[in-house]
Amino acid sequence: MKTTKLILALKSLNKEELRLFRHYLSCKIFNKREGPIHLFDCILRELKKTKPNLSKEFIFNNLFPNKPFNNSEFGYLVSYLTVPLHRFLAFQKFHHEDESIAMCHALRERGLLKQFETALKKTTRLQQQSSLKDSEFYYRNYRLEQERYYASTQKGRAEETNLLEVANSLDISYFAKRLRQSCYMISHQNIYNISYDSTFVLNILEEVKRKDLVKIPAIGIYYYCYLALAHPENIQHFKSLKQLLIAKAKLFTISEMKDIYLLAINIAIKRYNQGHREMAKDLLELYRSGIDKKILLTNNILSRFTYKNIVVLALTQKLFDWAESFVKDYNSLLEKDYQEVMYQYNLAKLYAEKKEFDSALQYLMLTNNSDDVYINIDTKMLLARIYHEQNNVEAQSALIESFRKILNRKKKILGYHYLSYKNYLQSINKMTILNPYDAKERASLLKDIEKTKPLPDKHWFLQQLSD
Repeated sequence: MKTTKLILALKSLNKEELRLFRHYLSCKIFNKREGPIHLFDCILRELKKTKPNLSKEFIFNNLFPNKPFNNSEFGYLVSYLTVPLHRFLAFQKFHHEDESIAMCHALRERGLLKQFETALKKTTRLQQQSSLKDSEFYYRNYRLEQERYYASTQKGRAEETNLLEVANSLDISYFAKRLRQSCYMISHQNIYNISYDSTFVLNILEEVKRKDLVKIPAIGIYYYCYLALAHPENIQHFKSLKQLLIAKAKLFTISEMKDIYLLAINIAIKRYNQGHREMAKDLLELYRSGIDKKILLTNNILSRFTYKNIVVLALTQKLFDWAESFVKDYNSLLEKDYQEVMYQYNLAKLYAEKKEFDSALQYLMLTNNSDDVYINIDTKMLLARIYHEQNNVEAQSALIESFRKILNRKKKILGYHYLSYKNYLQSINKMTILNPYDAKERASLLKDIEKTKPLPDKHWFLQQLSD
């Protein structure tokens, strides 16, 4: 049962949600059977254990100790718990988002107009106090204005209506949602060989511009994001997007902002990789802003790969003080198991870039024997750079052989990263055996390096061959 729909759904609930679901199950309005309650209690007891036993036979025996296991009966029991669990998830979503508007709707339909007016005023006040101003906010505005309009017609006041407010709220909500979806579509189109019809979204862009709706963040962010994706050569679109993201992120949910931040970061990375190195500062701003606002964190944890990529980006721009500050200030956001080793490795990277090789080697001695294959390989890559610059041919040769062995052993584990590491190994090997006095051979290798993709630390290879 470990990977059944029921167990996976239960594991997705936090402690408070589990408590609320237990109350939900006990309510006769939602569940009239005792079996699902006992099944939930039994599974929950097991989930709290270090090594839970979730086999069907074990659970069934706990519930019915005097009965032989019956797979069909157990299946029905699981279904009787799964159905109310799914309804509870829907109820939670509805309860948080739509309850107050639904109540206005119900009161109006029943002709309880005085109670409706009271509920509408309260709901409108809460709506205006909302810290979020995303497309859902404007959709709720539309629904409230719609309820207000229907109530006015019931009262016979059709000559003075709020139809314009209804239409404006709907337009804003729709344009924001449609532009958001269009950003995902064009991003997908740019990556894969797929073509989407853009005629309709181009009309929306024109309408947004004509009505001056760009100033509304829920629309402006996606307006500039779409233009930045469609016309990457116009850097001003990206700049406007970045400015809005950093200034207005608090008006959106974390999950929505994460999507748009990643789109913006990918736009900048693509341009950076095309040779526009000035994008590095924009990228670092986005990364730092996204981390500070917890947008780029997952369960309050910063990915060690993102942490390393940010440091590498800063170092390529010779922003040594910035990089050192970042390594030290943000290390505590990493998973605890990786905090120490990533701190050591990234400081080693910093010192290597500053040509302080003795300090770099001291830190690398602490990471060279890491059980983590990625840290182990990253350490070898950095050691290879240091040995090359120190002209330590003997150590370099031994390292290259060790590097080759670990790549061969871990090829399947490394997945798509394998090609990057293989290219790095081949490139460092070619540089090691290169005759430094043969200008023709050196120029040929420089061209090969420029064409090699993907190649980590390409800037370093190019620098070594150009000096």
